[in-house]
Amino acid sequence: MESAVEKIISMQPRLKIYQKFIEKDYLKSLSQNKDYSLAGLKDELKQKIKNKQFKRIVFCGMGCSAAVGQMLKGFLINQKIPLSVEVVNGYDVDYLIDKQIIKDNKSLIIIKSYSGCSQEPIKFFKKIKKITNNIIFLTSGGELEQIAVKYNISIIRSKLKNHIKQYDLLHAPQHFVILLDIFFKLGLIKRSFEKELTHTARYIKKEFNQEKIKTAKQTAKKLKNRQIVFLANPQWHLTLLRLVVMHFNEMAATSACANLFHEFTHCEVTSFSAPKMKLAAVIFQDSSEDEYSKNKMENLVDTLSQKHKRLTQDFSRGKNIEIVKVNLNQDSFLKKLFFSLLLMQYVAYFLGCDYNIKSRQLISQTSFNPWYSKSDKK
Repeated sequence: MESAVEKIISMQPRLKIYQKFIEKDYLKSLSQNKDYSLAGLKDELKQKIKNKQFKRIVFCGMGCSAAVGQMLKGFLINQKIPLSVEVVNGYDVDYLIDKQIIKDNKSLIIIKSYSGCSQEPIKFFKKIKKITNNIIFLTSGGELEQIAVKYNISIIRSKLKNHIKQYDLLHAPQHFVILLDIFFKLGLIKRSFEKELTHTARYIKKEFNQEKIKTAKQTAKKLKNRQIVFLANPQWHLTLLRLVVMHFNEMAATSACANLFHEFTHCEVTSFSAPKMKLAAVIFQDSSEDEYSKNKMENLVDTLSQKHKRLTQDFSRGKNIEIVKVNLNQDSFLKKLFFSLLLMQYVAYFLGCDYNIKSRQLISQTSFNPWYSKSDKK
């Protein structure tokens, strides 16, 4: 794929990193599924997995780790693989997940933090360590590795060769393909999906042309200086939108959120009545949507685009609303996921270049994660 990203002399360091990742590393990451080690798995847990004891995976992680867990959950559902997944985004074991699920001997708990320093997964472990011993840490080291030694916990070590410390979200696709390979090696799923991932990367390389990049740039201009809401059906809200929002928040340094499409039309759409601030709705429409959803999505676009004359008379919208529709019309889940994610990364990149905001070290100051250095100027 030829480079179409313009060089900006004063571009912020994170955007230079982002540019290189999008152009050079993104598609490569879909085949980098061996950057881990199973050497730290305890024999007792290996035997339980071999005996097909586990029917459920419980992920605990923050940020990218949680997003990857959700991607995996949606993929397994899409592929009709009978292995359920729960994702805990924090450390509460009363409201975020049913404690009985943790106690169930059919549940395998995977506590994921690449740095091993995120405090919420550590606190989650401390809350459940007396409830179950079916626990694996998935990490590159840090405090989680020390805890694993102290409590004799199984550990799968992440060994990403080109990891970008401050922006783990860029590695979500690689974390995802690594998990698929781990699950295959452990016998939790029957296929590694390597062939499908290779075909996906080839498809994107061929089809994601200069016109798509031009579209991304035009979309970024439409979204500039607007509060953005991303909308999709449950499948893509689960597997795609969380990660998209993270890219816009962290890389473009702009405010964005996500919601379930049908819920939005029942409640939050009212905020688009006569907004004083500039708003934008980005709607992801899958080619396999049911007729009700398709019609309702088209109706929302028409309504917010002032194509309904009655509503146009009732509300004064002016130029404060922008509607963007993203069609997911590829022929497989993986192609839809990674093609649209690349498109949104380009949009976030161009938007970030337009803003060119210097990042404040808010993550290092608010997350209590020593992995992020306060002296880092990226």
